[in-house]
Amino acid sequence: MPGRPANATPTPRQPTAAPSIGVYFACSNQYLRVFRNNAGTHYLARCPKCAKTINFRVAPGGTNQRFFEVSC
Repeated sequence: MPGRPANATPTPRQPTAAPSIGVYFACSNQYLRVFRNNAGTHYLARCPKCAKTINFRVAPGGTNQRFFEVSC
């Protein structure tokens, strides 16, 4: 490649992490990683055992918390 030293190694790209939160469902004793929807308006989590669904809205003035516990 012109203008690049012969012994130079390419710089690896850092993958862009999708925004996510951690949700622990007490009834199933399971932790899930939940990703933000494509519109960026909420996170939707569903318990793998009882199918309880919880919606976490994304809004100004919200919380900086990244981990939540749900009792189902």
